[in-house]
Amino acid sequence: MNNKYQSDRRKFQRGQSTVEFILTFAFGVSLILVIFNSALNYATGYLVQYATFMASRVYLTADNHTGSIGSVGPSLSGSVEKATEAYNNYNLSIFIPDGQFSINPAGATDASTYLTVGAYTKFQLSIDALGKLAGQQKLEMVSESFLGKEPTRAECATRVCKAVTGNDTCDRNLDVTLYDNGC
Repeated sequence: MNNKYQSDRRKFQRGQSTVEFILTFAFGVSLILVIFNSALNYATGYLVQYATFMASRVYLTADNHTGSIGSVGPSLSGSVEKATEAYNNYNLSIFIPDGQFSINPAGATDASTYLTVGAYTKFQLSIDALGKLAGQQKLEMVSESFLGKEPTRAECATRVCKAVTGNDTCDRNLDVTLYDNGC
């Protein structure tokens, strides 16, 4: 009698291990895909951050040695193009086709704009690789590199010239070779 009960029970449990395996396998593969996609998102984010940082550095160091105190514009002419070129060298369109790169321009270096001069990128990344867990929602990401604006070389030279000569205007033919890196 005991053997008949065990035989009937085994008959009803056939295929149970297959169902358990399929459910566990689907969960395991989904978890691995989520972890893999998160790793790709982190790596993409770091690459975008590095490209934004390098473009910001190019923007802030590009200088054509013209201008005077308070006139940042002429000294930085062409620097936005150089920064955009430096950013595009990383070919990020492979990873973020909808990336929007922008420059916060250097204006008058007052308290409201001094620390926000630099570059930033806005882009979107998918939350999961298959679009089944989170739907088609995307993460809104922003990469910022606001390094602050240092005085340009022309502005620095004009300040040093003014400190040495005492004049508001300095002649380029004036024999002044004193440059202060702290301006």
